[in-house]
Amino acid sequence: MLYCSIMKHLILIDDHKMLRKGIASFFTENSDWKILAEGESLGDVQNIISSIPQYVHTPPHEKTEQVVAVVDIQLKGSDGDEFSGFKAVKMLFDAGVPSVMFSSHDSGAFIERAMGAETGAKGFVSKLSDEKMLLEAVNAVAGGKVFIQPDLLTSFMKTQNLFSMLTKRERQVVTLLQDGRTNEEIASALGIKITTLENYITVIYDKTGCKDKNSLLEKLRGRGSE
Repeated sequence: MLYCSIMKHLILIDDHKMLRKGIASFFTENSDWKILAEGESLGDVQNIISSIPQYVHTPPHEKTEQVVAVVDIQLKGSDGDEFSGFKAVKMLFDAGVPSVMFSSHDSGAFIERAMGAETGAKGFVSKLSDEKMLLEAVNAVAGGKVFIQPDLLTSFMKTQNLFSMLTKRERQVVTLLQDGRTNEEIASALGIKITTLENYITVIYDKTGCKDKNSLLEKLRGRGSE
């Protein structure tokens, strides 16, 4: 019986070239993963997706290769969006490429956002961990599993409990607050009046036990009071 070997291809998206090269070197020397492409911006991600139409348009059961992306949360040339890596993961997800987010922004709130349906990451690993943890995550995601770095799970579960109290609209407000948007910018993005937004924010503070935006953001970063 003949066995067809599955090619394993990795996409690296990070705006630090030295880090990308280090990850590429580790995977090349310590695994059967080959580097398919590298990028540092949303434009690069779109170009990479466009360059692999044979993978994007092949039904899952007919694919003869595995492609997984490793994506940082912060990328270059993001038009003021500090955390455009979330958009990159969504673009890859829509193209059928699963992603592992690899970032120093590793609080429960960031993991919650990364793994949520609106982003679609299948794994999350902190940049404070080592390459072996990242390889474990990539292998798990390639196998159809979801992977969150074990020592980040507690923070993630706490944030899930916090977010479970909020409506979908309230979560959208919180996400935009995390992105550093002003109230005027948030109201415009959501298509609501500033007074309506202020009411949402007041309700969010009440539900989370926070007195202001700073205390809310501190809690979401995992540094707020228990």
